[in-house]
Amino acid sequence: MRVRWETSTRYYEVRLMRDLLQDWVLVVSRGGKTSRLGALRTLFVSSEEEGMKMIEALEKVRTRRGYVRVPV
Repeated sequence: MRVRWETSTRYYEVRLMRDLLQDWVLVVSRGGKTSRLGALRTLFVSSEEEGMKMIEALEKVRTRRGYVRVPV
């Protein structure tokens, strides 16, 4: 699963997937649309359900901060 939120100048994207060892991971990337600044981090989650709950929590925070969900 892949979800992306944007403002006019920034983006925030999460991907829920399995790694090579078949563990669930949440890959979070964020940065500026017009600059090379940004960050990438990998969070390990115990299950797909936990990952989906984390995405729902991130959706609330991003929406509160003015981000809009965009299709990917």
